[in-house]
Amino acid sequence: MTALLVCTALGIEARAVRHGLPPGDALVLRTGMGPERAARAAARLPSADALAVAGFGGAVREDLRAGDVLVATEVRFGERALPCPWAPFLAAELARHGLPARTGPLVTCDHVVTGAERGLLAERGALAVDMETWPLAEAAGGLPFAALRVIADTADVRSPWAVPAYGVVAYRVLRRIGPALARWAAHASGADHTTDADHAMDAGSATRAGHATGADHAMDAGRRTGPDADDGSAPREERPFPSSREG
Repeated sequence: MTALLVCTALGIEARAVRHGLPPGDALVLRTGMGPERAARAAARLPSADALAVAGFGGAVREDLRAGDVLVATEVRFGERALPCPWAPFLAAELARHGLPARTGPLVTCDHVVTGAERGLLAERGALAVDMETWPLAEAAGGLPFAALRVIADTADVRSPWAVPAYGVVAYRVLRRIGPALARWAAHASGADHTTDADHAMDAGSATRAGHATGADHAMDAGRRTGPDADDGSAPREERPFPSSREG
């Protein structure tokens, strides 16, 4: 069984993620672009101890820039939502590796989202959008699951000439996420035998290094990895989207 399975839509995303993963028991699987291809891949996923979806995403809020990292706190599709309780821990790990991350809702759509539709999604609390995560999140079942998107397409883009440059920035960031994903998977599956105190020290180190955006998430992770906290191991329950809105 694979310790960590990472699903990406595109070959370029798979190459970037694979580059950053340390040698070991991890598999990167390219699903193809769009929810239909992702659903077909989800139906035949190999066995793994932890499942992640990673790749590029589109911002729906103008304060997200190219190269920013979003770790999903929940994945939405239509009026449904699935929680991602491991988000604070993974965000703290990214900060520890020099990649401060935002946390918040990620929306999966069956089409490319542009213009006013992005604004509507932002009004409903979403931070970013993709086309693949939802079917894979459903397929995870009780497995530890995480969704991570590096922003390559911003909400305020004014010129098509900016898009290739944004893609280069996002690609460079995506190449760096592997160590944090591997550490998260090891902890989530029980293979990481470091204590909660060790993780709290790591989070403190990230804060002292000046990673301001990641500091809040590191503190959240410290609060949520205690013995009585929701550490992501509890079964996830799909819920209607209206009850999961963030005002």
